[in-house]
Amino acid sequence: MRIEEKVDLLYNAYKEKKVVEPFEVGKEEAEKIFALFSERLVKDEGFGGYKISFVTPESLNRFNIIEPEYGILTQKMIIMDNNITIPFKYAYAEIEVIVKANRCREDNLNSCISETYLGIEIPMTRFNAPLNRLTVFQLKADDMASGLVYLGERINKQPSEVSLYIDGELQAKGKSNFIYGDHLGMLKWLIKKVGEVSGYVSTGSIVGPIPLNKGVKVKVVSEKVELNVKTY
Repeated sequence: MRIEEKVDLLYNAYKEKKVVEPFEVGKEEAEKIFALFSERLVKDEGFGGYKISFVTPESLNRFNIIEPEYGILTQKMIIMDNNITIPFKYAYAEIEVIVKANRCREDNLNSCISETYLGIEIPMTRFNAPLNRLTVFQLKADDMASGLVYLGERINKQPSEVSLYIDGELQAKGKSNFIYGDHLGMLKWLIKKVGEVSGYVSTGSIVGPIPLNKGVKVKVVSEKVELNVKTY
């Protein structure tokens, strides 16, 4: 299958809210598919920002890679409504710090961030397979499985610990273990990869990914913030 055909498969799956069977893809091909696929999404929905993935030593080791990865967010992927529609078969919840960047560079991080949130990133792959059965190259081709980013509540600093509940049951609890220190360290990494950064940036998972189904109540708790959403 040619690169253009693989891009069409992912793009049509995204537009029609369906899944496709995973295809084989290598590193260079994945980068090309990612660039073309995300370009088409941004053309349709506007540029929203970035999501950073594989931010802990554990996730890097699991996928046998040496540095994080990133995907592109569209404007439609950034949401504030706590009634969340999940259109794809495989979705996940990740608790993250999300920042709004305004032409951020390494030399202006103290002034370029206008908003900081504790929120929920919801990756949703277009492939008919759970995340643990996909390769890093398949995920890269699939725009790192960008789905939705819920802007929860504004915060002043990264929380020391967060907990994730689904239908009242604790699913995960933990502290950030970012390879570059904190959410600002992850933003600095992104700047080194792409240059000046604007838009919303989901800086990496503090807790998750946790499988997320339709028809559940999700609660996120930190020392100062509580988020409550419902999925449909």
